[in-house]
Amino acid sequence: MKIFVTGATRVLGNAVVPLLIARGHHVQALSRSQENRRVLERMGAEPVSADLFDVESLKHAVAGCDAILHLATRIPPTMQMGKLSAWQENDRIRREGTNNLVEAALAVGGVHTFIYPSFASVYPDSGDRWIDAETSPVRPTPTLRSTLDAEAAVARFAGEGRRGISLRMGGFYGLESPTTLEQINYARKGIATFPGSSDGYLSQIWVPDAGRAIVAALEPSVPSDVYDIVDDEPLTRSEVLTLMAQAVGRKRLLHIPAPIMRMMLGVIYDMMCRSLRISNRRFKEVSDWKPEVTNAREGWARIAGAKKEAARV
Repeated sequence: MKIFVTGATRVLGNAVVPLLIARGHHVQALSRSQENRRVLERMGAEPVSADLFDVESLKHAVAGCDAILHLATRIPPTMQMGKLSAWQENDRIRREGTNNLVEAALAVGGVHTFIYPSFASVYPDSGDRWIDAETSPVRPTPTLRSTLDAEAAVARFAGEGRRGISLRMGGFYGLESPTTLEQINYARKGIATFPGSSDGYLSQIWVPDAGRAIVAALEPSVPSDVYDIVDDEPLTRSEVLTLMAQAVGRKRLLHIPAPIMRMMLGVIYDMMCRSLRISNRRFKEVSDWKPEVTNAREGWARIAGAKKEAARV
């Protein structure tokens, strides 16, 4: 299969592209710099010059492709995440970029599958109730509206007799995730970085498992829809913070007072405080995917083991 990929050198792209190459797919990846081209070529992908915000250039880029994986993001640095203005470029990639790719794919024909990784935090606070895309409404914050707009564009693609699949990802974690590395640094200082109630649930996903879900969604057996990609067993904040403390050799982590966290996190504070106990059952029912890391106990044990191994070298 010939597959066009955006965001191929970012966290999710790094997990996806090697899997595609290993399965014998031909990967054409959006590239906008010489450095990026070199990285893609080392990965075994073919760099393609195009502008995500120019439909005509995208038509040339996706011509002859069977599928599109729109993995591009521009998540702002941690210290800027609380400012709505810092999300403008990411919103444009989600909203305008997705629409442009759909327009290009429909115009050239031949593209039969479009896969977009959305974000599971679009759900409202749900306490300890199990939820998923089939059972729960959405309640987007200002920084999440654009991901629902992107999902709508994917649904429009599917409405043209193609396959359009949106995968609502839990929070990425693992040593490939810059967020996890920041959390480890704070944990070493004894600081907890998750706001919200201790009994609230965190639905996360191990980065390699997220990549495997994207690849699994390429299979024709997966029909157009919105699915949830999370660990089998979401844990509470209290459980996750205990695991993080153990991973860095501490007994416990101290919570930053809520008013200070609200000031630090700004527009993403309410989203970060939600309790989301999300089920991945629907995607497992239609695909051969299941997470290798079933919960954060296994994930943080792996992280701790990798850190200890690195310290010995």
